[in-house]
Amino acid sequence: MFRRSVPILLHPAFLDLVVAERVVCLTSYVEINREIYERQRSLSDRKRQPTPAFRFASAFTPGELPPKAEGAYFSRLPSARVDGVLVQGEAIAENLSERYFRLRSYALLDLDDLTIRSGEKSDAAVWVCGIDHEGCLRPFYNAIAYETASKAHPMRSLRIAGAPPVLFLYQPFSGVPFSECSMTLRYNDALGFRANVDGWERPSTPEATDLLGHMTEALPSIALISGGGAIAPEEKNIVGIELRDASGERISRNATVYLEATGGYLPRRRVALTDGEGSFPVIALGLEPGDSFKIKAGFRNFSGVLDIPFTVV
Repeated sequence: MFRRSVPILLHPAFLDLVVAERVVCLTSYVEINREIYERQRSLSDRKRQPTPAFRFASAFTPGELPPKAEGAYFSRLPSARVDGVLVQGEAIAENLSERYFRLRSYALLDLDDLTIRSGEKSDAAVWVCGIDHEGCLRPFYNAIAYETASKAHPMRSLRIAGAPPVLFLYQPFSGVPFSECSMTLRYNDALGFRANVDGWERPSTPEATDLLGHMTEALPSIALISGGGAIAPEEKNIVGIELRDASGERISRNATVYLEATGGYLPRRRVALTDGEGSFPVIALGLEPGDSFKIKAGFRNFSGVLDIPFTVV
């Protein structure tokens, strides 16, 4: 597991990250000058508005999950713009004392949200959050699930949405708590960020800032341990595979691997791995010497993690 903070976010926003086992929330604050802060505080104190049908149950507290919403379908909104909350800089970070901020927005991911179905809560998930040109955070989503057809990297997915990425949360298996997942956070170096989880490292080499490589390092791979290669017509070949981490060590975890074939016959399209290892049969049905095909092994939304080639002899 790693937590990497990369200071390459151009938008001037302070980011506040709160991580729990099944909930993660990112909040953005933008800086305002003292005159605007005092004027808006004064106007807010004098205004007496009727109680709206939609409201938050309590005040926002930096460093904590946002309050629950009342009068809305979701008690925890997946995202919201909250322009009326003013904060002094020292309340969000020691280095921001004597400066003034407005809470701009937040994005919250709750795995118990009933609208997030099993297709998105899958192994090899990359939950992402971006920030738009107005400084508002976009809702979290599993970019791997959304880009199953195109296989676009999560960074590309967010760019298309017009929201450069600020957080990548890599969930290797659906049962792994967010608090135990690897993360990459892009932040503005002039303002910084705060998080309720520690272990953050700031990459010191150009290679370490390669966000494409972070995903490869964080997610499990599938390795061939037996089978493949030469096969006779109509012959059955038993293929053995296992899960491995970035260091090449086997991951002793139960999981389901999804299979696709470019030729031959697969009696099963899914194989259950026990303690990170499993096997499945492949039959060179209807093929002749000189033909070749391959079996693709991957996860529900991340196919082709491993290609297993066969040549009919």
